[in-house]
Amino acid sequence: MKKSRIVAAALVASLSLSACVPIVVAGAVAVGAMVGSDPRRAETIKTDFDLGARISARILDAYKDRAHVNVNTYNGIVLLSGEVPDAAAQQKLTELARTEPGLRKLYNETVVAPVSGSTDRLNDTQLTARVKTAIMTSAGDSGALHLMVVTERKVVYLMGISRPDIADAAARAASMVDGVAQVVKLVEANPVGPADEALRK
Repeated sequence: MKKSRIVAAALVASLSLSACVPIVVAGAVAVGAMVGSDPRRAETIKTDFDLGARISARILDAYKDRAHVNVNTYNGIVLLSGEVPDAAAQQKLTELARTEPGLRKLYNETVVAPVSGSTDRLNDTQLTARVKTAIMTSAGDSGALHLMVVTERKVVYLMGISRPDIADAAARAASMVDGVAQVVKLVEANPVGPADEALRK
């Protein structure tokens, strides 16, 4: 039986998360893979993309090739993942991101470590694909799936909007995928912000 842990992260204000990791920044925003439908309005999707692009550009400008940081955004919630050179860089990322308009919550999950190589990133990409398949296969109500899957260093992050039972089932399915070290839920059940109107119709 897999020993992967499922970490339930309630969406609370966490703009001052601390962590340790070396920094390498991607030249473009790393987009998580969607599972199911995306209930966000077109304007919200664009706002999220623009928010992620601005944060990514600022990180790239500040750290060049000294860090590898992926930026994923969903309904104003931003996930930073990847490797940074030191704790000071982690703190700087938080400061850079939280000054951007449109940011509702920030999860800085970067780690202080050497920049990951192409093999590690390919493995994460393959894990994401397998996790998506596992979630879709196990879903009792695929119409209620509104999740984004992001994998970094074998840790799977689930972002999006879903009923608690659907999110829990998705996390369990993801945790059973061979190679997944941990699953972290960053899922809203009752969202606030730009996606509200579209989701409640």
